[in-house]
Amino acid sequence: MKANARKSELEITNADLAHVGLGTPAGTWFRRYWLVVSTTSELRDIPLGLKILGEELVLFRDLKGNIGLVGLHCSHRGSSLEYGDIEDKGIRCPYHGWLFDVSGNCLEQPAEPKGSAFHQKVKHLSYPVRELGGLIFAYMGPDRDNPPPLPKYSPLIDRGGQRQIEPIRHNDYNWFNFYENSADPTHICVLHRHSGYGEQTWGDQFFSYHDMPEFEPVETDYGLKVVMTKPGSTPESEVVDTMSLGLPSIIQIGDTEFVHAKVDAAKLLKEGSHCEHILFLTPNDDEHFTIFTVNYYTGLDPDFFAKLERMRATEVPREKIREYDHRKYMPYKGNVRQEDIVTQGTQGLLGDREEHLGSADRGVIMLRRIVREAIGAAARGGRPKGVLPHERADEIVHLDCFTGVRLKGSVRER
Repeated sequence: MKANARKSELEITNADLAHVGLGTPAGTWFRRYWLVVSTTSELRDIPLGLKILGEELVLFRDLKGNIGLVGLHCSHRGSSLEYGDIEDKGIRCPYHGWLFDVSGNCLEQPAEPKGSAFHQKVKHLSYPVRELGGLIFAYMGPDRDNPPPLPKYSPLIDRGGQRQIEPIRHNDYNWFNFYENSADPTHICVLHRHSGYGEQTWGDQFFSYHDMPEFEPVETDYGLKVVMTKPGSTPESEVVDTMSLGLPSIIQIGDTEFVHAKVDAAKLLKEGSHCEHILFLTPNDDEHFTIFTVNYYTGLDPDFFAKLERMRATEVPREKIREYDHRKYMPYKGNVRQEDIVTQGTQGLLGDREEHLGSADRGVIMLRRIVREAIGAAARGGRPKGVLPHERADEIVHLDCFTGVRLKGSVRER
């Protein structure tokens, strides 16, 4: 077994990062973490069919308030439990009435003889779930009776601020194309110069196409952060914009107020950002993923999120489309999210495409190495980076996303 684990680690390549199915190296690794599967508001009084890491599942809340995530297809003859009836004790298959609780125990089989114990022999697939900060997380890995702690990510913990959960986004390409994009800050100055990032004035045109900020990727205990800097107004200061990537697939950004909310930049530079913008990426399979986005604001403006929503509504593509232009993603320039979809969604899978990486790709190169090492740790049966030990269960997990002015040399690894 140890030899096989070492062999698996040695054979892990960048191409493995794109494949998340059951039994794949990245799929095994992903299943060691708590993954977001829905929001509390999306789970209503009917079952919710999902695909997570290639597995077909159904999410439901029984009439007593317990949440279950179970296999989509009934253990009897495979009918979809997405059309099942929710009851006090669980979910009942519409075909023959088998009843399953949130732990996958079969409680009733109406067509079997009275007194039959056959139902006790049936154990339906189920995964533990937890709610935190308006999101629903699931753990799909080993030792499901004693899973690792669900990290208390700071934007999900009430600290006297305001929280906003954005509409769920579904994208039809590979999760890693989106994830590694955040380790590539130079694309902001090029791709997004037509949208929010190109229109800002703070930090001496921080994301200028002609004067890009310096940046360095820094490995952290949770994954990686990219620290972008430009000279400040004094020789001792610098303007900083930090973006973090937490494993397995979390991105946290701190410049939302500057880029999208258009808040007073001079004031913000002195105080630093008040908004944590965190994204949880959950692969559905190798060709689709879901984005769950949470904003947590600790500033003084009670109408901040209403203003942010109004500003985002103005960020629409501005290109004039020719009548003969039938390209799938047109128009796209002028909207950050659509610009990302155009470029990431047309790359193809990592490992299938040909690449020529340069010095500006050092963040991407570091991220790929960190993820490969984490996959290797999972293959050896160890604890991958970002999975908390039980003794840290009560800690609040902070992903560095500082944006503002600091003294030079004060940006430290967290």
